[in-house]
Amino acid sequence: MRRCSQEGHRYAANVFLILFFVFVVVPLVELAVIVTVAGAIGIFPTIALLILVSAIGAFLVKREGIGVMRRTQAAIQRGEVPGREMLDAALLMGAGALCVVPGFVTDAFGLLLLVPPVRRYIGSRLIRRWTKGTSFVGATRQEIVDVEWVGDVTPRRSSTRAPIELGPVDD
Repeated sequence: MRRCSQEGHRYAANVFLILFFVFVVVPLVELAVIVTVAGAIGIFPTIALLILVSAIGAFLVKREGIGVMRRTQAAIQRGEVPGREMLDAALLMGAGALCVVPGFVTDAFGLLLLVPPVRRYIGSRLIRRWTKGTSFVGATRQEIVDVEWVGDVTPRRSSTRAPIELGPVDD
């Protein structure tokens, strides 16, 4: 019981660190980069560059998403489970979110996720992390179990006596 409590605290601490990083550290880094770029090229060119990078990122996400959708449909028509395609779609959604958020650092990570080899690498790392210690039947290997039908083995009632009633006894 104590081990579950420790794992719960560790999980809560990890979630807290991730949320702190996402909502405090990333915006501060983005703000510092934007101020630095604005100091070098000016505020209006910086704003225009942020809008341009976001628009290009959204266009590229749409283009890659259409390709993933076509590959998904082809896999379904072949009778396959489109697992890799679904992971690509999820990573593309993340790339789209990163590209839409204003900032040069998030845009850079979003554009990196649009590159198929980078997406494959990150996807394989995520699969390895999520499936550590577990196995999915049919995902990587198939085991064949040979069984033989021997008929119905349900025991039959041999006596036709009335069932015994349980409850208060009146003597």
